[in-house]
Amino acid sequence: MADRAMDRLLPRWDHRERHTIAVRAPGERVLRAVDETRWRDVPLFHVLMLAGSLGTRRDKAGEPFLASMTSGGFTELHRDDSQLVIGAVVATEEPKGPARLAEPVADAFAAFDRPGHYKVAFDFRVGEGRLTTETRVLSTDEAARRRFARYWMLIRLPSGLIRREWLHGIRRRAESPAGARPPNP
Repeated sequence: MADRAMDRLLPRWDHRERHTIAVRAPGERVLRAVDETRWRDVPLFHVLMLAGSLGTRRDKAGEPFLASMTSGGFTELHRDDSQLVIGAVVATEEPKGPARLAEPVADAFAAFDRPGHYKVAFDFRVGEGRLTTETRVLSTDEAARRRFARYWMLIRLPSGLIRREWLHGIRRRAESPAGARPPNP
C-alpha cells in the first residue's frame, strides 16, 4: 500500500477514531463505492440529520453522502488508488464554521496553525481485503482544544456508530453486482 496520506496531512492529533471492515471487491470498486454511497445507505446519519433539523432539512436520501459533505465545508485533500482523505479546518470562535484554504488545499491544510481552530481529517483506505476509515482531530490552541473536547464527548459515540454504518453501506455497494443498486439495510 502507498504511504499513508493522513500521516503527512495530520501527523499529530488530539482525538482519533478508527474502524475497519472486511470487503470482497477490488480496491478501485471500493473507493468508487465511497463516492457513490447515498444517504439512504447510511440511515442512522440520515435520521439524525433530519431529527437535528427538526424536519426542516429536505430529504437527501438519494444524494451521495460524501458529495454533500464536500459541498458543506469539507474538501478532498488526497486521492490515489488505495486511499481518499477528506478534511476541513473549522473556526471555534465567531464567525464559526469551515475556514477557506488557499491552493493547493492539502498543503494549506497541513500547514494551518492559526489559533481558534481545529483541523479534522478522515480517510478511507483499501488493502488486503479490508476497508479502513480513520478520523483525526487536532486543535490549534488550548482554548480550541478545550472547546472541541467538550464537543467530542457528545459526538464520539454517535460518530463511531455512523462510521461503522457508513463502512457497511460502502461494502454493500462495492460487493453488489455491477450496475445493481445495493439492498437497503
